[in-house]
Amino acid sequence: MGGFLSSFDISASALSAQRMRVNVISSNIANAQTTHDVNGEVYRRREVVFKPIELQDNLFGVTISKIRYDNAKAKMKFEPNNPDANKNGYVAYPNINPVVEMSDLLEATRSYQANVAAFQNTKEMANASISLLE
Repeated sequence: MGGFLSSFDISASALSAQRMRVNVISSNIANAQTTHDVNGEVYRRREVVFKPIELQDNLFGVTISKIRYDNAKAKMKFEPNNPDANKNGYVAYPNINPVVEMSDLLEATRSYQANVAAFQNTKEMANASISLLE
């Protein structure tokens, strides 16, 4: 039964990490046109960085190492009537490419789905093993 529990732990760690990745990507997409945050600064794209963690007996899962901020310069658009325009009439927008974000979101979603399937398969194997013992 220990092997099944380890498989559950591996899948659970990946599910948690990918869920956070989906949340961060969704935030990037939602803020693609945000000209300033609560501090008056342009929104900066965020990216989740994973790192492996040892669960037990050389079995590894994944966790979030950090959420990194993109240092790309803001895109400047000439909008002199915008209240967020600088003295030259330019507004700073986040350097977020919606195509890249949607690609990353699709990848994270597929990874999440694959880990759900792995979790379900392990559950089915554990149930089959228990039914053999009855």
